[in-house]
Amino acid sequence: MTLPAAAAVLVPSGTAVVWPSDVHAATRVRAMPSGTTVALADRRPGGRGRLRRAAGRLEVRIDAEYLVLPTWRMGTFVVSDDPDAVRWLVETFVTTPPRVALGHALADGAARLGRRAADSRTGAAAVQRLLGALVPGRLVIGTRT
Repeated sequence: MTLPAAAAVLVPSGTAVVWPSDVHAATRVRAMPSGTTVALADRRPGGRGRLRRAAGRLEVRIDAEYLVLPTWRMGTFVVSDDPDAVRWLVETFVTTPPRVALGHALADGAARLGRRAADSRTGAAAVQRLLGALVPGRLVIGTRT
């Protein structure tokens, strides 16, 4: 599986991209020398926990975490998995087109609620956790220890 173009620009040249769901990933990463930059990728919802656990098992120190939006296959936007970045994302981009989406009122209400929640640091952290759990595209860049 390849990286979406929006995520590829964040991965240093020559970095190994590893899918922890690949049975050979652990062997490949453990064979890398200490200090090697590694990118761990996941395209399923719930990737935050899976990639953090994989980083621990594979002895990779996490340097950066990203959400790939809207999905891995259609990844056109990448945001740092950080409350301030998620707050900016929600305030700037979360909206629904008028009278176009099925369930527009529900989606619009959820978007409004998300924007309101993102106004505070605590709310932004909650939105970050929710997006991190639901977004089916995640990239972690780290260093092999």
